[in-house]
Amino acid sequence: MPETMSLESLRGKGIQEGETPLPESEDAPAAPGAAAGGGDSGAAAAAEADVNIVSQLMAMGFSENGSKRAAIATSNASADQAMEWVFDHMEDADFNDPVPAAAAAGAPAGAGAAAGGAAGPSPESVMMLTSMGFTDPQASAALGACGGDIERAADWLFSRSDNLDAAVAEVNAAAAAAADGGGGGGGGGGGGGDATPCLDGPGEYELIGVVSHMGGNTACGHYVAHVKTEGQWCIFNDRKAGASIRSPLSLA
Repeated sequence: MPETMSLESLRGKGIQEGETPLPESEDAPAAPGAAAGGGDSGAAAAAEADVNIVSQLMAMGFSENGSKRAAIATSNASADQAMEWVFDHMEDADFNDPVPAAAAAGAPAGAGAAAGGAAGPSPESVMMLTSMGFTDPQASAALGACGGDIERAADWLFSRSDNLDAAVAEVNAAAAAAADGGGGGGGGGGGGGDATPCLDGPGEYELIGVVSHMGGNTACGHYVAHVKTEGQWCIFNDRKAGASIRSPLSLA
């Protein structure tokens, strides 16, 4: 087990010179100018549950709304994944509620669209985050702070779990202030991002603790902890603590 580890070689650096971004979706190339007036059909399709998956879940005895939520939350991957999601979330208060409509995400002429994306996050993104255990307001605030990027939003939520309610209130206050400012300044839309900066640092890590099992097999035995304190490895064994003579790093 190495005492130091560098993950800098794995750091993402964004689009590099000569690279081309992949399309957002393989089956949404015609979304910008839908000829048949279907400006929000793409958004509706993105949050539409696969009927085959829904029918399979309903055949197992689950409600239609719950089955739709499961299919959407797992991006229509498979009936097995949707069923696992159902078992994890069937006790949710909104499990049997109707799936939120996605039409608002593509409203072409509403006041929200004129405000530069203030129409709110997509229901599918919100549902994906609530499936991780967060509430709708928390998921919406995180998506708003991260420009709708669901991966960044998930990281935003987990990194602020110690004081999440305060972080959500800060984002909502910044969004309200930007809305009150209207078109008075080009910097209003960036205020929310400034209020919740992304914390980052070098990808260099140092080992500071190890949990060890002592015993013939994992069904029995005893656990101890080795902790590096002020440069010295120490062993903590129930109420006993002392300097570690031979730390078990080579046994990991």
